[in-house]
Amino acid sequence: MRNLLFYVLMILAATCKGQAALQKSISPWPGEGPPVLFEINGLGNGYSSPAVTSKQLFVTGETDSMGYLYAYNLDGTLLWKVAYGQEFTISFRGTRADPVVVDSLVYICSGMGELVCFKAENGKKIWSVNLFTDFGGVNPNFGYSMPLVFDGDKLFCLPGGEKNNVVAMNRFTGEMVWSSPAKGETAGYGDPIVISLSSRKLLITASEMFIMGLDAATGELLWTYELAFKGEVPCNKPIFDGTNLYWVAGPGNGAVAARLSPDGSRMEVTWKNIAFDTYFGDFAGIGNYLYGYSNSLRKYVSVDKLSGTIINSLPFGTGSTILAESMLIAYNQRGQVGLIRPEGGKIELLSSFKVTTGSNEHFSHLVYSDGKLYVRHGHALMAFNLHSG
Repeated sequence: MRNLLFYVLMILAATCKGQAALQKSISPWPGEGPPVLFEINGLGNGYSSPAVTSKQLFVTGETDSMGYLYAYNLDGTLLWKVAYGQEFTISFRGTRADPVVVDSLVYICSGMGELVCFKAENGKKIWSVNLFTDFGGVNPNFGYSMPLVFDGDKLFCLPGGEKNNVVAMNRFTGEMVWSSPAKGETAGYGDPIVISLSSRKLLITASEMFIMGLDAATGELLWTYELAFKGEVPCNKPIFDGTNLYWVAGPGNGAVAARLSPDGSRMEVTWKNIAFDTYFGDFAGIGNYLYGYSNSLRKYVSVDKLSGTIINSLPFGTGSTILAESMLIAYNQRGQVGLIRPEGGKIELLSSFKVTTGSNEHFSHLVYSDGKLYVRHGHALMAFNLHSG
C-alpha cells in the first residue's frame, strides 16, 4: 500500500507539473525588458535574423565584405563559423536573407547571390551555386534578400533573370529541377510560401511589380497580380488561411485579399486597402483579423479579414511583427520592442522596452522559439526569456 501511495503521488506531481508547463505563457515584462539569457556580439554587419532549431541557432554576418555563417548552441556558445562568399556592401551593407535549416542541412543565400548548402553539424560545405553566373540572375537594388523556401526535396529561389527567373532546385545537390521565365523581373524581397491545394501545390512569390502563383511541381505560371506603384518592391510574407490569400506590398500598393480557385489556377481579388501598407516587417493573422504596421499612418493596426477595414490602431511607429503564442510582438524602427495583446480586433500595448545593444538600423525581424525571443541588431544578437514569470 505504501508503494502504491508513492506511485500515485508521483503521478499527481508529474501531472501538476505538466499542467503548469501548459499554462505558462508570455506575461508583460518590466520596463527594462524581459530577462536576457545571452548576448552575442561581433557578428559583423547584418539585417538577417537567426534560424533556431531544437539544438542550435544559425545566423549570418558580414565583415570586410565577406559573409560568414555562425552556428551556436542554445546557450550562445559558438560551435563553428564558416565563410560563404561576398556579401552586399553597396548600401545598407550586411547580410539580408535568413539562413534556413531543413533536417541536417542549413542553407544561405547572400545579397550577392551566393547560394550555399552546409552540414548543420559542422559547417562542411555540401554544394553551392551563384545566381549570377549559374542562372543569369539580375540583382535587385538592395541585393538578394528573399529567403529560400522548400517543399520536400525541392528548393525554390528567384534569380530574377529573363530566362531563369524562378527556379526549383534539388536541395541535396543544387541541380535545377525546373526553371520559369515568369515575368522576367528582378526578385522581390519577401518570403515566398508554398501552399497545398486539392490538386496541386502552389508557389506564391513576388517580383518587382507582380505577385505570382506558380505550379510548384512544374514551374507553370498560373496567375499574376500587377502592383500599382513601382519602387516599393514587395517585402512581406503572404498569408494563406486555407481559403483566402493575403499580401501587403508597401506604400502605394497596400494590402490585398484574394480568393483562389480550388486548383489554384485562378485568383480573384476580394478587397484592397491602401492604408494597410507595411513596407517590410511582415504581418500576422489571428482569427478574423490581420495585424501589422501602417507605414502611411505610422501606427500599428488591426484589419478585418473579411472587409479589409482597419478596426483599431496603436501609436507604435513602424517595423516588424511576429505572432508568439496568443500574443503579438512588434519591433519598431526606433528600437522599441512591444508586447501587444490582440482581442477581437482590439490591440493593446501591454509592455515595451528599448534595444540599446547593437549597431545601425533596427530593421531585422524578430524570432520567437520555445519561450525565447531573439533580437538581431547589427553586430549583436540577444536572446530574452519570455517565460520567466
